[in-house]
Amino acid sequence: MSPPSKKACVVSHERSGTHFLMNTLALNFGYVSEPWWNLDYETGLNFYSHRNIERYLRQAHNQPVPNILKTHHHVDFFSETLDYLTDQFHVYYIYRDPQDVMCSFWRMLRGLSWSEGPKTETVGEFMRAAPSGGLMRYQQNQASNMLQRWRSHVEGWLAEAEGYYSGRIFIVRYEDLNKNFNQTVSVIGQSMGRDAQNIRRPAKDKNVVAAGKGTTESYQNIFTNEDHQFVHDEVGDLLVRLG
Repeated sequence: MSPPSKKACVVSHERSGTHFLMNTLALNFGYVSEPWWNLDYETGLNFYSHRNIERYLRQAHNQPVPNILKTHHHVDFFSETLDYLTDQFHVYYIYRDPQDVMCSFWRMLRGLSWSEGPKTETVGEFMRAAPSGGLMRYQQNQASNMLQRWRSHVEGWLAEAEGYYSGRIFIVRYEDLNKNFNQTVSVIGQSMGRDAQNIRRPAKDKNVVAAGKGTTESYQNIFTNEDHQFVHDEVGDLLVRLG
């Protein structure tokens, strides 16, 4: 497999299949998903400075770095650097059904020893909680609850991918990658001008923090009727739009 000539960036809200996509890119297109290039606090960057972000990325200007750039940041952080980011990187935004995202995120946070986000007894309480803790580094504005935080993240990136940056930011639906893997990988290959040959599926738990079961119906076993209604009220229209 020939090494990629253009860098790759994977963007997502937490618990949306980030490493599933990264590992898929590594197995099928010659990228490196471990170690990945983590655009997070360890860089020491002032993420509220667009100039600092671009200056940091320019350290690898026109270099075919195989390590995948990973970020969970809201698109607002890149509002003045998307031209450069999409010029230098194949940018993929992966999103997942928020009901599964909430369940996975809730479980993960409960298992952490530090304050990364709301720790609640039930996933219903988690969805209704205001964002708090370490996860707030990925957002510029506060949301009324965790579902609205997810909504803002997805809508923000989708607006760019469907607008000015159409064809430069590529959208991947987790459920498509999970259930229609080969077809989705072929489409990903087309987006970067490469053929996907001898397609391989990565192990579901590779590089994943607190890996789940990879199911798409788990929320149905733990949501109350009130939880289902809350999801409908908060993001139901977006779910219809996303299909």
